[in-house]
Amino acid sequence: MKKIIEEQTKELRGAGFFDFGRAAYGTLEVELEARCGEHVELVIGECAENGSILHRHGWTTFMLDRFALKPGRRTYKFHIPPHLPAYGGMKHPAVPAECGGEIAPFRYAELNHYYGTATLRRTVWFDDWEDDASVFRSSDPELDELWEFCKYSIKATNVFGVYIDGERERLPYEADSYIDQLGHFCCDANYKTARNTIDFFETCPTWPTEWRLLTPVLARDYWLYSGDRASVDRWLRWLPARLLPETAGPDGLLRNGAKLGIPGLRDIIDWPEHDRDGYELAECNFVPNAYYHGALAAMYELTGDENYRRRAAGVRKTLREKFFRDGMPVDSLGSSHTSLHSAVFALRFGIAEEPEIPLLAEFIRSKGMACSVYGAQFLLEACASAGLDDHFYALLTSKGERSWLGMLAQGSTVTMESWGEEDKPFQDWTHAWGAAPANLIPRHLAGIRPLAPGFSKFTVAPLRTAPERFYLRAPTTHGPVELEFSGKSGKLTVPEGTQALRNGRLLAPGVHTVER
Repeated sequence: MKKIIEEQTKELRGAGFFDFGRAAYGTLEVELEARCGEHVELVIGECAENGSILHRHGWTTFMLDRFALKPGRRTYKFHIPPHLPAYGGMKHPAVPAECGGEIAPFRYAELNHYYGTATLRRTVWFDDWEDDASVFRSSDPELDELWEFCKYSIKATNVFGVYIDGERERLPYEADSYIDQLGHFCCDANYKTARNTIDFFETCPTWPTEWRLLTPVLARDYWLYSGDRASVDRWLRWLPARLLPETAGPDGLLRNGAKLGIPGLRDIIDWPEHDRDGYELAECNFVPNAYYHGALAAMYELTGDENYRRRAAGVRKTLREKFFRDGMPVDSLGSSHTSLHSAVFALRFGIAEEPEIPLLAEFIRSKGMACSVYGAQFLLEACASAGLDDHFYALLTSKGERSWLGMLAQGSTVTMESWGEEDKPFQDWTHAWGAAPANLIPRHLAGIRPLAPGFSKFTVAPLRTAPERFYLRAPTTHGPVELEFSGKSGKLTVPEGTQALRNGRLLAPGVHTVER
């Protein structure tokens, strides 16, 4: 754990507002001089407007402490109450012992009813993190700002030893962890938190069908980046259960646990519900079964067991027979509706065939950002795979209401649980599932992705719409991959112990000149 103390001193005449620049998990102390037993008020928060902390409905931090001063100049600690998650009855990670007590995410502080010199000290904690392990800069200043925003979001929420879904629940979920761990891998070659989180899911899976099906994908991605086979072998003892055999029908497709009466298991598609683009849920749904195909494919990669490959092929064949109408997948058996999500996941998990891609791409383009901040990860992955490079870049750098730059415009310094207060009023501002660009920029815009365990082989395939000038440093267990372009010509550094695949050609360790 890294501990950072930030200090601000001001001369106050009744009240003072303090801005520490960015939200972080921490504690607060104030050093004051007592004159006649004054009673002061101290407030911390994440949202502010016109020099005053906002107390909004929802889950953004707003905490208030009142206390009496004692004679002389003394230091007082702000009292942070024990965290109460939105939902009880589940296992939550403990605050690290190094923090010495409860912590909360906040950026601002207000001191009221005080005259004189006040010194505020914010102590914040971050888990092991190397800021210089990753770098991205480009000829697009807003893209650079977006990268720093999302990179910091991964760092700021990586405090509890496992990935959390945000301060509202402070609990690991597989969906959040998919985005969080990819961002972490792209920003810092540290795999401890990812390993701890997948360990957590052995005994504490969450309720959405699709998110449980992501667990083999989490393990596969972990192996590709870390090369840690021992952990993978340990997880393989319980990963088959995450394929949800109890929900499989006679056709080999999964059914909605809610329709089968299985407690604590149901299809989710996306969240919040209104971000599902009108998806028509039924007993047998396309999107969860697309995830199922992806989970089986991940299990084949992890094990080499041909049975998983055959099962994946069977699921794909049945999905195409039962769900595709004129090249487009419908949402569920009996439905005639195609949502953005069905089109996206048909591409993302390889259900669509090559001749169908232009039709799916046109449909996806027409829908814009008709999904949540979680769904946006898969939407942009699908854009990259379908050749929608311009749409990928437009969505990534949009300033609209449903955008990452829009989050920044609302004043958040850590990514939010949803696109904004209008989208989900009861949200938190410490949700790294909103930080997808931390992995989308390196993995797809710059095109650096592992192809073999431990990053021993990786692809180099920047999108056509990557900025004219950009530099990426991507951390690996072998040292950094560096890619720099200026116009049509670029330079690629391949670290020792790795090979790079560029335009069908393997490049050995060293520095190579590459062309767009």
